[in-house]
Amino acid sequence: MVWNVRALRLASWIALGVPALVACGGSEPPPQTADNPPPLDDDDAPSGGGAAAQPSSGKVKEGMDAIQAGDFAKAKTVLTEATQANPKDPQAAFYLGVADEGLGDGKTAAEDYRKALSLDPKLAEASTNLSGVLLDLEDAKGALEAAEAGLKVAPKSPSLLRNRAVALDATGSKDAPAAFKAALAAAPKDGEVRYLYGESLARSGDEAGAVKELMPLTESDDVAVLASTGRLLGKLKAFDGCVRALDRAVSKKDVAELRVQRGICKHGKKDDKAAEADFVAATTADPKYAPAHYYLGQQKLADGDKKAAKAELQKAAELDTGALGQAAKKALSEIK
Repeated sequence: MVWNVRALRLASWIALGVPALVACGGSEPPPQTADNPPPLDDDDAPSGGGAAAQPSSGKVKEGMDAIQAGDFAKAKTVLTEATQANPKDPQAAFYLGVADEGLGDGKTAAEDYRKALSLDPKLAEASTNLSGVLLDLEDAKGALEAAEAGLKVAPKSPSLLRNRAVALDATGSKDAPAAFKAALAAAPKDGEVRYLYGESLARSGDEAGAVKELMPLTESDDVAVLASTGRLLGKLKAFDGCVRALDRAVSKKDVAELRVQRGICKHGKKDDKAAEADFVAATTADPKYAPAHYYLGQQKLADGDKKAAKAELQKAAELDTGALGQAAKKALSEIK
């Protein structure tokens, strides 16, 4: 059977506050930007990928083919017919869940996966998908129950171990770091799991452990992983690692968001000349990207160039009506 094992989407681009960048050489760098740029990798649509086996019926086969083709509406129609023809077919119920999830109907998909599990409690793939969709629905307790039920059937499943760890983390459990460690042991090359493990360690107060886990990700080939890793390392004040990750990210996708983040980390290294170069490049790459103007303005202010600082901060205030824009207005009001 072609099982759909959901991939957990990386929680990239963490939104934080925006105090002003300070002029003195020993000052702390500003936190990340206050807005929340879209992830650089948003291909998280469910797919029917996996190893092929004999479908339970012709209708199920037709539904599976439609899922593979990305035609979830057709798949839903066909698989609904399959479940009506044989209400006790766990394959039909499972793939109907995949189709509903593909159509963005997570609540109905969860019902489908529960139906499939009621028909075949050993269907670990349904537990994987159910726990994943419940995480999307922000039902961490339900996701944890689904993942743990699936692990009784497939105790070494990387996807179930990952979903269990994410669910524990979402509930604030102190067991989350250990759960991520187990998930990483099951899939040591999974950069997303390693990132989430590092993030969980940081939240638990083990910043040194978090940096240790995150550093290998600075060599990733995935821009989203590199971007997220750079931001988190910057938050942890591991600025060398932050710059290393973002150097690699910029070499693959040179966009304003990455330039600004790298500039923030270069400022953390007290390399303000290089930081300013990144902020300037960001305003050139995307003149409407408010954080670039904000940080360039703050850098100009730190350099003593009040005229240029005012111009950049005013631009940031005009472009952003949220927290960053308010921070820019506050900075402007304080310039004498």
